[in-house]
Amino acid sequence: MDKTTAATNAIIQINSAKVDPAKRPDMVEAVCAYFDIMKGKTLSEADKQFLHYLANQAGIPQYYFPMLSIGEDVTKEISLQTLRNFTRESSLVVGEGITLHLYQKEMLDKFNKSRRNRYFLSAATSFGKTFLVYEILRKMEYTNVAFIFPTISLLGENLLKIHTKSEYNWVKNEYTIHTLSESDSLGEKNLYIFTPERFLSFLDKNKANNIALDFVFVDEVYKLDNGFIIDEVEQENERDVAYRVAIHELLRDEDTDALLVGPYINLPLNREPGEQTSFTEFLKWYGFCQENYNHYDIVNKTEFSINQKRKNQCIEIDDTFSLHLTSKDQKKQLSELVDHLLSREENSIIYCSTQYNTEKTAGQLLSYSNTLKEVNSDRLTTLIDHICNLFENGTGAEWIVTKALKKGIGIHHGLIPKYIQQEIISLFNDGILKVLICTTTITEGVNTTAKNMIVLSGKKGKKPLKKFDAQNIEGRAGRFMRHYSGRVFILDQEFIERINSEDEVLQHKLFDKTSAKTEVDIVITESQYLTSEEKQKKEQLEQLKTDGIIPQACFEEFRTISYEDKKTLYDRIVAFSDSERNEIKTFIQKFTASHYIYWAGLELICQTVKPIIKNSTLSHLLKPNPTHSECCTLVLIISAFVAKGFVGSVAHYIKQHGKVNTGIREAARCVFVTLRYQAVKYLGLFNLIYKHYESTRTGIDIKEITGIDALLLRLEYSADTQLGRRASDIGASFRVIDYYDAKEKDSNQPNKIRDLYSRLDPFERYNVSQINKILGES
Repeated sequence: MDKTTAATNAIIQINSAKVDPAKRPDMVEAVCAYFDIMKGKTLSEADKQFLHYLANQAGIPQYYFPMLSIGEDVTKEISLQTLRNFTRESSLVVGEGITLHLYQKEMLDKFNKSRRNRYFLSAATSFGKTFLVYEILRKMEYTNVAFIFPTISLLGENLLKIHTKSEYNWVKNEYTIHTLSESDSLGEKNLYIFTPERFLSFLDKNKANNIALDFVFVDEVYKLDNGFIIDEVEQENERDVAYRVAIHELLRDEDTDALLVGPYINLPLNREPGEQTSFTEFLKWYGFCQENYNHYDIVNKTEFSINQKRKNQCIEIDDTFSLHLTSKDQKKQLSELVDHLLSREENSIIYCSTQYNTEKTAGQLLSYSNTLKEVNSDRLTTLIDHICNLFENGTGAEWIVTKALKKGIGIHHGLIPKYIQQEIISLFNDGILKVLICTTTITEGVNTTAKNMIVLSGKKGKKPLKKFDAQNIEGRAGRFMRHYSGRVFILDQEFIERINSEDEVLQHKLFDKTSAKTEVDIVITESQYLTSEEKQKKEQLEQLKTDGIIPQACFEEFRTISYEDKKTLYDRIVAFSDSERNEIKTFIQKFTASHYIYWAGLELICQTVKPIIKNSTLSHLLKPNPTHSECCTLVLIISAFVAKGFVGSVAHYIKQHGKVNTGIREAARCVFVTLRYQAVKYLGLFNLIYKHYESTRTGIDIKEITGIDALLLRLEYSADTQLGRRASDIGASFRVIDYYDAKEKDSNQPNKIRDLYSRLDPFERYNVSQINKILGES
């Protein structure tokens, strides 16, 4: 499209939007397209005035200031139109240096201090939903607030933003910020930043405080529906249970304001009264207003389909770029495409369906690309050196992540240690890495600045992508305040089919009478959404809770485990013989004193919880180990992890599989998924019931009963102290966590702490400097 045609189209769409507000998304797209044409061109004074007018009419002043890097000459006379532009733009300024776009401001204006405010916002990836929530917090001056994010990585990202970016200084100055489930001392105003699981744990550990929340923000709310969860395995994912239970608890107080958000969620607003979906029933039940900004793509997207079966393709990208591909082999097409983009100094994200495929694709690029070369960056070299020395026997140098980094390629998936993931994203956003190969982890709120998205698959693992998933992946092409337009190169026809498919409707099984419910769901579901059999079951479960046999706290905590499973575990603990109780006590004493794993005691605990475990991976690990008949595999894994941490687990799995990449992936899956979430959940319930029963049996106050708390903290955080756990959440490397643990445990031994610091490599010292900004440590 030429300049004149684009300008004409923008004016037509502006005038159409004045008549019909439903045309505003088309107006935004047309204005954005014109800015994309003009970016980088020499601008006359008339061009500047016209561009300023367009940005103003579209409601997005950021298109003009600062994306074009235009500074106004305050000494010259300004036109009446420019004065009108400035006047209108001033209404979008909400804080020092903070300007919203019009559509964010519309959402902000809906919040009113004189009434309850509950909104469900579905909006495009580029809308700036998380940015908006901080402005809601500033405007409404809430006292106690909870932000719920889907991952620890996003929790850490927001924590880092609050503590390191000047525009968020007011947040850390006004609020005491909490990320651990063990409540720190409360401030006058408190901001809790949690995952759903962490929030539920916080409730378990802080019942006495009874903190009333004024406002709750839930990101990626679609995760309450298992069908929408981005996961590689076709199974019921426990994340949806945690989301449903957490949201139920968050909204119990009718006076609490709330904002639930998600990208590209289909909102069936025009259904007949008798045709409500279960999700709209949920919104209606809790008094939410629905706000649909799905079509307001602040950054345009252009799709380019590449035929995998055709040689010698020539694709016209724009008036400066023609793409020539000579091969019909996908891996060679990808290499040619990446080479073209690298020659233009443009960065790219490559989407793959699985963690294995990200690593395989990286290997193919290293083999076939003609443009990739060693990257000369001290910062990157520091990370590479750290990884090379991280694992035993120089294994780190053989890891595909390391090999890819040397050539400017980042690999991002859920089985790479979090702190390495964070640094890879940072290096990519800073332009040091030019290629980022990822799974759907990149769609879960990780902020990237890529002009180009390359899609290699229409699946997530073995499951076909939903349209929602495909839109979310496309949404990572281009980034507001960096690009006017992003490109999406599609090398798999199935992805095109998914992006053009019908919208799926988000469901909430607690508000659907026809949906099969687990016992956990039944307990918190309103009676009108239960079948007669489920109502009967709910009565039985409530009777179990009130019959007085099991302490109430055992039902009120670990809300994602059913009452009957809790009863089963309670009965098994009650049935312990004196010798078995002594085995448990011996384990607790030895671990608490020196982190020594007494196998017989841990084996007894594992076999005690085995009957209630639903997770297939964890259940498999509880089978007898073929080489150590006296215990199950989980005991060996926990022992190795406690003794040598993640690095020791990697050595074990590499030895088991004989392959470095497979061994590191499997070690990460075990440590960061199975141990951190699954084992901690079931062993945590054991700990709760064991301590309550021992208190009842012995007459000793439960606060005086020692359980396996120290083991649980080590498994969840790889840390022993509160300072170590906070560092872990932020994104500390393994030895850095040990350093912060020592700062708290051995605070009276400064020489020991200095010695630990002196052993850290340059990357780890950089890691410490970043974490200290948040912790306020020196």
